[in-house]
Formats: sequence, structure tokens, C-alpha cells
Amino acid sequence: MVSAPVEGQTIVDFYTDESPALGSGTGNAQNVAIAPYDNAQASGTDRWNYYTEGQVDGEDGNDTSDTFSTGTGYAIKMQASGDVAFTGTLRTNDVGVSLSDGSGSGGNAFNFIGNPYTSYISVSELIEEDNVATGNEALLSQQTIWLWDESANAGAGGYVPKNLAADLEIAPGQGFFVLTGSAGTFDITEAMQSHSADTFFTPSSNRPEINLTLTNESETRATDIYYIDGTTTGFDNGYDSSIFGGFENEFAMYTHEVTTDSGRNLGIQSLPDNDYENMIIPVGINATSGMTISISASSVNLPAGIKLYLQDTSDNSFTLLENDSKFTTTLTSDLNGSGRFYLYTALDTLGIDSATLNDMIGIYTPTPEQLRIVGVQSGAASVVLYNTLGKQVLKTAFQGQGANNIALPTLASGVYVIKLTTESGIINRKIILN
Repeated sequence: MVSAPVEGQTIVDFYTDESPALGSGTGNAQNVAIAPYDNAQASGTDRWNYYTEGQVDGEDGNDTSDTFSTGTGYAIKMQASGDVAFTGTLRTNDVGVSLSDGSGSGGNAFNFIGNPYTSYISVSELIEEDNVATGNEALLSQQTIWLWDESANAGAGGYVPKNLAADLEIAPGQGFFVLTGSAGTFDITEAMQSHSADTFFTPSSNRPEINLTLTNESETRATDIYYIDGTTTGFDNGYDSSIFGGFENEFAMYTHEVTTDSGRNLGIQSLPDNDYENMIIPVGINATSGMTISISASSVNLPAGIKLYLQDTSDNSFTLLENDSKFTTTLTSDLNGSGRFYLYTALDTLGIDSATLNDMIGIYTPTPEQLRIVGVQSGAASVVLYNTLGKQVLKTAFQGQGANNIALPTLASGVYVIKLTTESGIINRKIILN
């Protein structure tokens, strides 16, 4: 996944000098492995717009006059491993890249762009308005870039998200995806340039982190959870990032937000660095029936005594994920989303067993109009809400579904007491409505 770090490199000369691979088709219609991404193509079609042999072979006078567009990303595959060379003029001014939203044709809003300079540029400079004054932050649907990392997924490669919590110095010649909220011009400026030789971000602090890994017989997927002061249990743009959605993810792992359900499948989720025991994280999986899957976890810098437990709501079992332990099951139906698996961060000193964990319920108020209860997996339950004077202001019942949303009446700001009754017992909690 590359982007020309110079101006003026022609497609024909690159083909002649660098020997990219040849693909499907025959004669002049044979595909050449040089392709920009066309997000206007409908789902299920090939969105890589390959050049053909007839456009680049230099034999019939019908060669393309195209040059590598500044700031545009290209997928390139070579006939053999090795370096590639770009010849042209160094870019010494700002670059504006036109982004489209793929609307009206069944396309998507992912745009494949790239670093147009011979120097590094920082992800945080690209996506956050506070760093360099551009319109990029307002233009993007998510303050995230996605790039190909050949070391991801146990060496099989994959698109990985990078954001403010997982910064990266993007190398010269590197292509990457962004997701637009609306069409417009994405600015890559001279002020963003640096000369760092660093690649993937290493945290400078000792922040707590969890890496969840999903494997089957042949593939590996992973998702990250960071605990950062100032983030929330909802969606924090620039700190939470979806997995790449430019193609169908038939085998995938991700998390959903703790207190809201925006539908985003998160490859990075950032959460507050406190109140670990009251944050229950929905874990989403895409996998097919009959597949044997395993889930494991690694963590760094978690508070003393905090352990990781995976709940499988199909049988209400809990698996301690530590050292070499993992959860393994053979699926009897397709999975496509969250609702079956939840990750708990719980104190080891509790002597946790299934009964104890079943009482670990998360209660949140994502908005003043909604109460969200996470952890009641099945059975009848009821909620009674009292104000500080002891007056009942809400009483309702529901069937546990893992995550239940309860509509609240119009209430004044203040502290309220919740009495939640489940088949496992009664829980009393305080909440604050702002």
C-alpha cells in the first residue's frame, strides 16, 4: 500500500522499470498490480481499479498518460520482493486531497490516500485540528487512519487502526485509509512533516492496556482496549476506532462501547482508568457455524489484583484469561456481532466464581433519557428508581438480554437510587443525572 513521495512518476515508466505482478485477464485486458481504490463501487464488487496491460505495455500506442496522483494511495504487488523506486520532483508545498463519500452508488466512505512527502508525517497531526490548523477533523467520520500492517494477525497481515491513543509516524511512500463524514478536501501540509525514523507507536506512559485475540484453525484477529484518563465509556472520537470496514469482515473480533450502542465495531476502545469493576465490555465476533474458536488475552499495567474474565452467555460460564489460559468452543451457529461474550475486569481478591460474577452488573446513564443495564443475560428483572427523598419515580420490568436500555421519564438533575431485582438477587446503586 503505497503513495508516491514525488510528483511526475508515470504509471507506464513505473511498470517498465519496476515489474509489478500480472493478474487475471488475457492480452491487453490482463490486470497489472497497480490499483487505486474506487469507493464508488457497490458492495460485493472489486473496488481496486487495476491498470491493464494494454494501458502500460508501451507497444500499441494506447498507453495511459497517467502519473501517480499526489496524496493518493495505490495497492501494488511486485513480481519479486525488493525495493521500488519513484522518480520525480520533491513535493515542497501543501497537498489537498479530494475525498468522496461514495454515496448514491452503493459504495462506502473509505478513501485511500497517502503520504506525499519524503519525510514522515504524524497520525495525530493529520486527524486533530489542535495540532495543525486544517479542516480534517470536521471532515472525518472518525479521527482514525487504517493502514496495512504485514505483521498483524500473527503475520498474516491486516488493516490496523491508528488514532490519538495509538499514534504513528507515517513513512514516506505509505498509503492509508480514512473514513469521511462528508465529501471535501483533506489537507496534508508541510507543517505536519517530521524526520522521525520511528514506526509503530510505543506508549511513553505506563497506561493499562488489554489485547484480546481470536483464533480459529488458520486465522488470527485481535482488538485493543486502552485505559486513559479523560476518556469515557461511550464513543470518544480520536481515541476509539472501528475495525476497517472497506470489505466484508467474515472472521473478526472487536468490542462495542460499554454504555452506548452506536453500532461501531471497535478495533481500539479507550476507557477511563478507574472503576474497572463496573465496566463490562461487550465483545463482538464474526465467525461461522462449525468453526472452533479460541479467545485469549494479554494485559499490561492493570491495577494490582485486577483479573480478566470472559463470560459466555450461552451457558453463563466464566473463563479466567491469564498466562496461557484461553477460552475454546466449537460454534453451533453463526456469530455476527456482540451479545454472547463479555469481558469483565474484576478483583482477584473477591474469590470470584460464576455466582459472584453473575451479580456484576453495569448500570449507566448514557443520556438523561436512558438507563443502560449491562450484565443481566437472561430471565425476568425489574428496576425501581427513587429520588433522594425516597419517592419512587420509575418502576418497570424487562427480560435480560445482556444489554438492556430502559427509557427514563423527564427527571430533574441530581442523585437517584436504583433497585435492580434479578433472578440472582437484588442490587442497589446510585446514579447521577446531569
